[in-house]
Amino acid sequence: MAVAEWTGTLVDWRAELARLKGFIASALGRSETREAASAFIDGLLSSAERKTGWMLAEEAGLERPYRIQSRLGRSLWSADDLRDRVREYINQALGDEGGVLVIDETGFLKKGKHSVGVGRQYSGTAGRIENCQIGVSAAYASRYGHALVDRRLYLPKDWAENEERRRKACVPDEVVFATKPAMAREMIARTLDTGLPCAWVLADALYGSDHQLRRMLEKRGQPYVLAVPCARTTRFASLRTGI
Repeated sequence: MAVAEWTGTLVDWRAELARLKGFIASALGRSETREAASAFIDGLLSSAERKTGWMLAEEAGLERPYRIQSRLGRSLWSADDLRDRVREYINQALGDEGGVLVIDETGFLKKGKHSVGVGRQYSGTAGRIENCQIGVSAAYASRYGHALVDRRLYLPKDWAENEERRRKACVPDEVVFATKPAMAREMIARTLDTGLPCAWVLADALYGSDHQLRRMLEKRGQPYVLAVPCARTTRFASLRTGI
């Protein structure tokens, strides 16, 4: 069912939300985890001013935030499996031949130095260099709405090459340094391979400057609109025949 249908006044959106929860349940493992996830989603959609563990627990009628916090930090479930289920739902609900895939990064400001990937780096959110984490994301947008379909946390070299920091923060061994454009190439390919209809891939100059990204899209026959720095030289190949 398309979002355009279930957001109308004649459709019970609570029933559709319940269907969505059931759709993603298989990625969440045990029933206790699914129940906590349901409460977490309800809390995010609530009018709570701050979406902290305590506030979300209060919205769910819980005395303590343990169940909410446990779902995020200690429960056994796969974030990648959940991403795949959400993307499948997005294809059903928002999929449209005129849809676009948007690549961008977001800065998450931090005060400490222990969060994975945190450091002094440029944050577009703040508009300057700040102590922050950077996440690269892929969002899908169509006439029906928009939603995130993939994400990845940027791990700077000083994190990726520091075994002690990796160990303390429980960074998986398979996670290695990758540039933001490299992460974008991986997410774009993974998303397009699912068959999600996409008229255009959109991104700013950070990604438009990456020739590997442009060539990947051209080889796939995927139209794109990527910004490039104003000082960049662009060459046009001649299409004349008989030369």
